[in-house]
Amino acid sequence: MKTLKTLMMVALTILSLQGCKKDDDENYTMDNQSFVTQASSSNSFEIQAGAIATQKGQNAAVKHYGEHMTTDHTAVGNEMKSLAAAKGWNVPNALQPKEQANLDKLNSIDPSLFDSEFMKIMVASHQDAIALFSNAAGDMGVYDADLRAFAAAKLPSLQTHLQEAVNLQAQIK
Repeated sequence: MKTLKTLMMVALTILSLQGCKKDDDENYTMDNQSFVTQASSSNSFEIQAGAIATQKGQNAAVKHYGEHMTTDHTAVGNEMKSLAAAKGWNVPNALQPKEQANLDKLNSIDPSLFDSEFMKIMVASHQDAIALFSNAAGDMGVYDADLRAFAAAKLPSLQTHLQEAVNLQAQIK
């Protein structure tokens, strides 16, 4: 009987330790820092692109959308920075290559072509962000439960931004 109790205690200990996996556990689709890096780049791009739209946009609705991106994504960025600081993750200032290339394109494009290109990039950028945040929010997305909850909480807003971008893109064609 004592052996059975000992075996049960060992089994319970093993099961409880499985919940204490490391951040880089291969069972998760991405590690916490990778998500923070990718999400912050995407978010910073939206802020910077929105600011460009308020200056270069020809259509009032495009300018308004740019303001909306700047405001919403600044708030998300601040929230992410707070969470990252509490958890010891680094929020990089530099954009990832894809976002930097899109930002460079928006900065250099002829103003008469800006609205159409901006909305095309906003649709693609939000599709990418939704995929990233959906992946991170999944049960096996990122290891940290708070980061998974953060990603899940931002999805409805990202989906709204995408729908607004799709609608506006259709109007300006």
